[in-house]
Amino acid sequence: MTKFVKTLVLAVVAVVGTATFTSVEAISSDEAVQSALARVPGATIANVTEFNRDYDHGRLEYEGEIHYNGYEYDFEIDADTGTFTKWEVERKHY
Repeated sequence: MTKFVKTLVLAVVAVVGTATFTSVEAISSDEAVQSALARVPGATIANVTEFNRDYDHGRLEYEGEIHYNGYEYDFEIDADTGTFTKWEVERKHY
């Protein structure tokens, strides 16, 4: 019975540890770029002129720019949640 309990406890710890790790896993940089591009119909990866990973107040975020069809789109995305924390659009004349 003791061996069964030890195995059960180890299994529970493994499952909880995996669930905890998965819940704090950040979105990838590719997912962040695709989320930003989805907000600019017609824009492609070639229109992403800047893209960086950065820490802001201890939180990982992705920040970048998209230049498309006479507009500049500046964005920041929280890497833990995938939500946009900044989205600014400015008309540019190139």
